[in-house]
Amino acid sequence: MDDRQTTLLDDLGRADSLSGPEWQRSARRAAWLGEFSGEQLVEWLAAVGQLPPLPEAADRLLATWLAAAATAARQPAAEKAARADSPALLPAIEQLYDALGQNSQARGKLLAWLANSSMPGALDLLVQLLIADPPQDDHDVVQVLAPLFQHRRAAAPPLFPRLLAALAHPALAAPVLDLANFLARQKIAAEHPAAGHAAQLIALLGNLVQSLEMLEERPEAGLSPQELSRQVARGVGLAVSLCDALALIGERQAIGKLRQTLALRHRRVRTEAAAALARLGDAEGRAELIQLAAEPVARLRVLAYAQELGLQDQIDPQFATPVARAEAELCVWLAEPTQFGLPPASCELYDQRRWRWPGYGQPVECFLFRYQYVVTLGGDGERSYSNIGIAGPVTHAVLADLSDLPPDDIYALYAGWQAQHEEIREYDVARLSQSEQLEVERLKRRLHDAGFAQIEPQRMGYFFGEKALVAAAQREGVAGTAVADFKEIAFFPQRHSRRPIRAEEAYCIYKGRKLLAAFNA
Repeated sequence: MDDRQTTLLDDLGRADSLSGPEWQRSARRAAWLGEFSGEQLVEWLAAVGQLPPLPEAADRLLATWLAAAATAARQPAAEKAARADSPALLPAIEQLYDALGQNSQARGKLLAWLANSSMPGALDLLVQLLIADPPQDDHDVVQVLAPLFQHRRAAAPPLFPRLLAALAHPALAAPVLDLANFLARQKIAAEHPAAGHAAQLIALLGNLVQSLEMLEERPEAGLSPQELSRQVARGVGLAVSLCDALALIGERQAIGKLRQTLALRHRRVRTEAAAALARLGDAEGRAELIQLAAEPVARLRVLAYAQELGLQDQIDPQFATPVARAEAELCVWLAEPTQFGLPPASCELYDQRRWRWPGYGQPVECFLFRYQYVVTLGGDGERSYSNIGIAGPVTHAVLADLSDLPPDDIYALYAGWQAQHEEIREYDVARLSQSEQLEVERLKRRLHDAGFAQIEPQRMGYFFGEKALVAAAQREGVAGTAVADFKEIAFFPQRHSRRPIRAEEAYCIYKGRKLLAAFNA
């Protein structure tokens, strides 16, 4: 074993104690894997598999290296000849996969390596491992299958119908079916890869509808909120994929189960079921699809499906306007799992205007919407949450309460939040050099002279040569956030909100004011 192989093994052994710079240096050693011959890779993978169970830090470091190996697997065949000539490489990958625990981040990277590789037998091994012992993390599954939607798509059809056995695994079921649907829709496969398994798909949809109905009626069921959310997300994803598959196959025997699916409350599932029924020529599906245009969270998909099916003339025109589409964009964004996870109870237009927006060559329509969530607290009544989000040039909402801001400043906040330029940056004041600290003191003195008290510098912003200090401060006894450069001062009082404007939002407003003023002079 050469020095580089030994160094990588040593790094894994001391991963817990690596400092930040040492960690970065070790992570960059991932390039070595791309330089190893096939024999060296086999030797090194075998040595890693013989190590004791890896702690979290070591597993994370190994995952970083293997991700680089997966990327290297996409190199031209001539550059991979040395690896392809090593018949022991695939067994070495399989042995290491078996040796790593189910919670290992590195396991998914080994599967991604196989998915990217053009070595004979690599995809067969990938299917074998996915069916026998798949990764538990949904994100890992998506990353593993991504190459089969991209540069390995031509090699994907022969993996079916074997890959359909993965439908038994909750994390894999929807992504595998999505792959089959993709191959059929893009005509990469001669027929839908699951065409011979329509009865199995219909039965699976029926069982899934029952499960989702139970979750809707008794959502607690002894599950934690995280596990409940995970189950619902997986169930919804699989229901959507099943509806799409049955419509693509053209299986009219599925109409009964698809009509049952329409009874679910989840609007995404109802939309997909209605679209599938409409594709199969079912009048009930067409009617439901047209009605769903009234639901903002479903509206964009409904409009797309209506266009595809020639039903656009039957959609109420009020649901196809730019305002209606913008409302739908924001509601879809708010309903994402990384945001609120469900659409708001209400969403109303707050302001609309045409701006020259940073990043756009022509003026664009911008929309602000006030949205509200209402949570029932049992015997304690209800609690509501509302705020103002944007749609148009960007779709976004922030946690800080914007209800006291004028529309101009709300647009400025979102313009400043979106802005990216090498001449626009900001730093925590604790990270500044001694000379930069002097600038902090000068701007702090400027705030003091303007009547501010209890000034606590937080960030220093640099905007095309201008310097601005963002600080917590008080003015006339009212606490808030101040932004001061050498020309002007802006102050955002906390008022009575539990979600006041903080340093990040205040500096975004500062940047956005300047950008919008410059673009719309």
